[in-house]
Amino acid sequence: MFEEMKIRSFVIGFIGTLFVLVFLFPSEEDSLLGDTIFSYTLFGIFPFIWLKVQTRKQQQSLLYPISFKGFSGQVPNLLGLTLLLFIFSIGAVWVSSYGLSFFFPNYVEEMLQDDTEIFGRGIITFLFILYICLVGPIVEEYIFRGLLLKRLERKFHIIASLIITNIIFGILHMDIIGAFIFGIVMSLLYLKTNNLLVPIFIHICNNTFVYILLVLDVPMPDFLNYTMVEQLSAVMLPNLILFLIPIPFLYMYIKQTWKGVRPQK
Repeated sequence: MFEEMKIRSFVIGFIGTLFVLVFLFPSEEDSLLGDTIFSYTLFGIFPFIWLKVQTRKQQQSLLYPISFKGFSGQVPNLLGLTLLLFIFSIGAVWVSSYGLSFFFPNYVEEMLQDDTEIFGRGIITFLFILYICLVGPIVEEYIFRGLLLKRLERKFHIIASLIITNIIFGILHMDIIGAFIFGIVMSLLYLKTNNLLVPIFIHICNNTFVYILLVLDVPMPDFLNYTMVEQLSAVMLPNLILFLIPIPFLYMYIKQTWKGVRPQK
């Protein structure tokens, strides 16, 4: 299904949609309303329409890559994997921030101090959180684990496809280490199970867990409350521990999952 779709066609449509949005909403300041409109249009409506057209050409259903058969039995293991990836991502954010701070300190500090208010705005807040927790994960898995991964697997080697797809995924999420590893795990799970519901489920759980913590205003340890570049060195040890502890477990999981993958020759 995805193997027959053209990445070039998607990119052209994506860029065209982006130009239209920039022309219609030329805002110089970040806003929740603007972010919501951009997110739903660029990463929701456009990909859905594009994928719908592509699957119709193939006389396939958009739900073809998704299967609920036997899925419930996998849920406990998938939740455990989600927690492991979440812990790793916390440490990975610090590692990425610390490394980039030597080259782009102003950019890192701006990202650390991003305090866009997402609550208390009625329907806009609801739509924004709905996108982050549901729409975004579904669309991203269709595009990254579906279109990019499978199409590039056909054109190149599976390893090249894994690396290219998830480097792009990491860059777009501004978390090259954490998002890259997250993407690798999601990709291998999809290749092994041939069921896009598996990475979609983990992606939804991961994003939803973050926003549950925000909604409940759960107090965070001091070493996670850094907002300035100067603070990064002071919180190095606990964040490095969070980063390093999951690595052997993730390595074993990736290695074991890879055994179930059958690369195309």
